[in-house]
Amino acid sequence: MLPVEGENMKVVIVGAGPAGATLALLLARRGAEVRLVDRETALGDVFRGEGLMPLGIEALQQMGLGRLLAEVPGRVVRSWRISIDGEEVFAVPEPVAELGDRAFRIASPVALLERVVEQVRAHPGAQVHLGARFADVVRDETGRVVGVRAVTAAGEEVVWSADLVVGCDGRGSSVRTRSGLDLTRAAEGYDVLWFKAPAPQALREHCDFHILVRRGCHPLVAYTSWDDRLQCGLIMPKGGLGEFRDGDWLPTALRSAPPWLVDHVLAHRAEVSRPLRLNVLVGLAPLWWAPGVLLLGDAAHPMSPVRAQGINLALRDVVVAANHLVPLAAGGAGVDRGALDAACRAVQAEREPEVRRAQALQRQEARGQGDARAGTWRYGLARRGARVLGRYAWAQRAWLRRQHDLRFGSTPVTLQQPAADPPPQPPAG
Repeated sequence: MLPVEGENMKVVIVGAGPAGATLALLLARRGAEVRLVDRETALGDVFRGEGLMPLGIEALQQMGLGRLLAEVPGRVVRSWRISIDGEEVFAVPEPVAELGDRAFRIASPVALLERVVEQVRAHPGAQVHLGARFADVVRDETGRVVGVRAVTAAGEEVVWSADLVVGCDGRGSSVRTRSGLDLTRAAEGYDVLWFKAPAPQALREHCDFHILVRRGCHPLVAYTSWDDRLQCGLIMPKGGLGEFRDGDWLPTALRSAPPWLVDHVLAHRAEVSRPLRLNVLVGLAPLWWAPGVLLLGDAAHPMSPVRAQGINLALRDVVVAANHLVPLAAGGAGVDRGALDAACRAVQAEREPEVRRAQALQRQEARGQGDARAGTWRYGLARRGARVLGRYAWAQRAWLRRQHDLRFGSTPVTLQQPAADPPPQPPAG
């Protein structure tokens, strides 16, 4: 059944995370009828990434949302500090002055999302349904997806029609599964144990990103977060969470940390948060779309935790998706399904090379952590090299250059539509 003549495009977006909320906003601005659906009743009920690299910040700026970063709690990251076997061997300053408002920062994802969703709600053609559970896609007689079945927060079963259903519902995407789209899992997988502790006084005045490795132990990352607490993440191979099922988990989680940090955290253990255990799936969907469906962000390409790529690449997915979907959003003459499918196909074609490149670089970075865990000869060589070269500025710059594509992206991504709502017109006369 073809769309009704004269209707604007109807879009149901499942998942109100960074990708879903920003795409809803961009499409609503240009006249699409948008429903943003999320099973959680509050945006803070899900763990979300806090690290915004320059590539993600630039995407937000192109969307007209850069100013929100100044409004939400956050911290600019001052440097990367690498400790091996309890000794800091490498400190790499972030080029904060050079990057200006694109400098790598930690921001409250909940505060940012709340402000974006507020803007979505302000559009008359947009509706936000928090606490609504996606149940299934709805297909027409040809098998094309033409809507979703959902259960609202009040327990009402509903059917919402749509020209396009967008799955922004994360690495375990129900939209992907229900649409018959596959995910090719990467050989590597991760378990991550996240917890927060009081930050030592020396770390409260600024934000450094610490990478802590020790022979035979799981790597630990730590930084002073937007809430002035020390956010810690223990990164393990798949199955590693089994080590923390029983007993006193905290000393084991801190084994890679230097003694001064271990002593501080254990002295304040009553203030350490309950650990959050995350089973991290990594992979890539061979197809990001089917007739009437598009996947974005972790639903299409679940990323590893290395260098905060999940949220940043998802925001860039949204920019490209908006470039292809906005021209179809408010034509007022119905939606050409062939053009819509072509747009979805083009989104994957444009985004997949950068995603593949980022995942390859993540694997490369993770190999070094694996060498530390296994205590290989490469680990010993890296330790000696870092001790000798770490004090030289040229070596620090070389380390940053190696991270370039994970920080700035490997392909140009530019929003082609105006970023902000059109200004109100003055009254006639």
